[in-house]
Amino acid sequence: MMRSVFFIPFLFLFLSFNFSSAQSLTEISGTVIDSLSRQPMEFVQAGLFGHDGKVIATTATNENGVFQFTAASGTAAYIKVSFVGYNNREVRFTNQSGKLIKLRDILLVSAITDLAEVKVTGTKKTVVQKPGMLVYNAADDPDNKGGTAADVLRKAPVLSVDAQGNVSMRGNRNIKILIDGKYSGQMARSAADALNMIPSDIIASVEIITTPSAKYDAEGAAGVINIVTKKDRKLMNGSLEASVSNWEQVFNPRISSTSKKWNLSANAHLHRLRTKSSSDYTRENYNAQGGVSSILLQSKLQDNTAPHGSASFSVDFTPDTLNQFSLGFTSWFGNWPENTSLNSRVLSASGAIIENYSQRVDTRAGYLGGDINLGYTRKFKKPGREFNLLAQFSPSKDHSDYVSEQVSPQNQLLYKELNESYTRNSEWTFQADYLHSFDAKKKYTFEGGLKLIDRKVSNDYQVQGSSASNPAVLVPVAARTDIFDYSQAVYAAYAIMKFNLPDKWFLETGARLEHTRLSGNFASSVTGFNKNFNNFIPTATISKKINDAQSLSASYTKRLTRPYIWDLNPNPDASDPKNIVTGNPALDPELANQAEIAYSVSLKSGASINSALFWRQTDNSIEEYTVTDQNGISTTSKQNLAASRQLGLNIAAGIPITSKFKINSNLNLYRMDFSSAGLQIDNQGWNGQFNMSASYKLSETMSVQAFGDYANRTITLQGYKTPRSFYSLTMKKELPLNKLSFILAFYNPFNNTINQRETVNATAFTASTYNRQYYRTVKFTVTWAFGKLFEQKQGKKINNDDVKARPAG
Repeated sequence: MMRSVFFIPFLFLFLSFNFSSAQSLTEISGTVIDSLSRQPMEFVQAGLFGHDGKVIATTATNENGVFQFTAASGTAAYIKVSFVGYNNREVRFTNQSGKLIKLRDILLVSAITDLAEVKVTGTKKTVVQKPGMLVYNAADDPDNKGGTAADVLRKAPVLSVDAQGNVSMRGNRNIKILIDGKYSGQMARSAADALNMIPSDIIASVEIITTPSAKYDAEGAAGVINIVTKKDRKLMNGSLEASVSNWEQVFNPRISSTSKKWNLSANAHLHRLRTKSSSDYTRENYNAQGGVSSILLQSKLQDNTAPHGSASFSVDFTPDTLNQFSLGFTSWFGNWPENTSLNSRVLSASGAIIENYSQRVDTRAGYLGGDINLGYTRKFKKPGREFNLLAQFSPSKDHSDYVSEQVSPQNQLLYKELNESYTRNSEWTFQADYLHSFDAKKKYTFEGGLKLIDRKVSNDYQVQGSSASNPAVLVPVAARTDIFDYSQAVYAAYAIMKFNLPDKWFLETGARLEHTRLSGNFASSVTGFNKNFNNFIPTATISKKINDAQSLSASYTKRLTRPYIWDLNPNPDASDPKNIVTGNPALDPELANQAEIAYSVSLKSGASINSALFWRQTDNSIEEYTVTDQNGISTTSKQNLAASRQLGLNIAAGIPITSKFKINSNLNLYRMDFSSAGLQIDNQGWNGQFNMSASYKLSETMSVQAFGDYANRTITLQGYKTPRSFYSLTMKKELPLNKLSFILAFYNPFNNTINQRETVNATAFTASTYNRQYYRTVKFTVTWAFGKLFEQKQGKKINNDDVKARPAG
């Protein structure tokens, strides 16, 4: 059964070959250029029209300003191109059977006048495959309004998002998440928290980059996710969005303004989110003879409300067609508490109660941070040549503390602990990139650059605890009080060559060299570490556009994951004294080799299939590892103890059943193999995830959508996680004249919780956790948009994508 699945893409390839070869077709292509700057224009709308004036097909120009059509002989008569802020152009030609029609460059002239609002309708593929990546067009999905970026990523191909918002790509959480190509310290702190602060309404698309090129930082063993926000082209534009549900309240204002040389935009996100979860934990501890020495039974309840928000402002100044300056500022703030009620019992092998207590843990996790970006872009008179200078400064601070109190069944205080942690982060990034095309047609292009990242993080942690004789009095615990200073510097250089070869072949080859310096020191001792290492990162992609309907590509890259302070910090979280979590200062980076073969086909019916076979080999893998001591206390930290191997298939399909009814689905199937000679672990098995959305347009202003997601058993280093599922129903109503939209959404309406069991097996213990995330939701969202149609431009930002984010939960 598994073997047959891998032949699905090649079956479509065979059928499409035979279908396309049976017709006489003519290919029409051309390039759209700005008449003033002589630069190619991307995303220009192009339409192919017949002799009767009816549309045969529509498309948009690529990054080189090129569009392509294929039409049956004798059917096409002319091309029409249009772009907001420019005069339309119409180019007629004579359609010759079986020949390539290469049009002269089409020059678009800017029209500096206010334009009436134009509504463009058409069918756009939800998922588009490009070499090394998949693009999910989130803006076309009505269910994405009123949510967060985490909700959007749940529906993107290849990705999996759990109930806490942690994202994994093909089963691996080591992902770099960018916003418009920029990495933020907000993501470094906690990607799950950061995604909950990005409103879904501003997201245009999501690029899932499975095999990143040498241009990207080598960090991120699984790959890179780039969230592309909407770029409005309006003189004065804005929107107000408000959303309320039984779990959250959201307010998202957004405004932008554009003139001939200036572009300003600002947006904010205010969010009050309530999360509730419960769990039951059982652990059997074994003695040296393999018998049960003790049993730990715990029940936990967490019910927290997190107020948080973010704000950003950007300004771009374009004095002429060759120069552009940009400034951007983003800030994030809030508090993510994890208050917990915990009941614990320790039993002997015979079932006698050894310990029995309840515990209340009050946690505060306040934070404040920001990113400041400066950019300069210089274009040259010869098309295809560009120079960029970028700089970013990212300061942030966290103040986390918890107070834990243990009481007996008679409500007598047994123990009290206070753990305070102050973290300050200062990060500088400088980047220079140069793009050089060797010919006007951009057949051969060079791209290269330099980058410096300098991070300094300081964590001051202090612990006070009580004694059994005097449980109400706190005294400092010297062994758990210290200042940990961590610094990381990364020096990088990359070079890429791109070749647009005859017969629609494309080749990209590149390499990246990174030198890393890590150091960590403790104020109370001379203990510390210093590590310097070099990494050579080769990348390669080759693709073939078989015809307008089919493409085939193969990619290879090497990736690495550096540990961050959250992984290294030895300050233990002992809020649950039976299950301690701590960092590992001795942690080393992990390296991964990965490759994929991708195939894409678009049928004349409008159906599309994007598929890929992928392989990944990770050495020195960073994995969570749990051990227990003779007292039955477990300690979990990240270790370099294993290697992992992965082989799998992902398929994204879109099927328009009718003009009003369409279905999109994603399948991610892979085999995971963990092995560790030192731990005597060989854990392997098949993992799979499948989701499907079905949308129906009831009228021009009203639509409904149903969505479901299912993930089967997931293999981990020491065990597995059981299947989980999630589903939703959304109804949308638009009032175009008033520019209002109303959305009513139901999430998991027939299930109160999302349930999943996690099992961990080791020589010294067996543990099982049954988690319940409360998620039954009714959400109502209102959006009001305003503004006049005009052009808005986009500035450059730093691509900082080399830090491993801390998971939530």
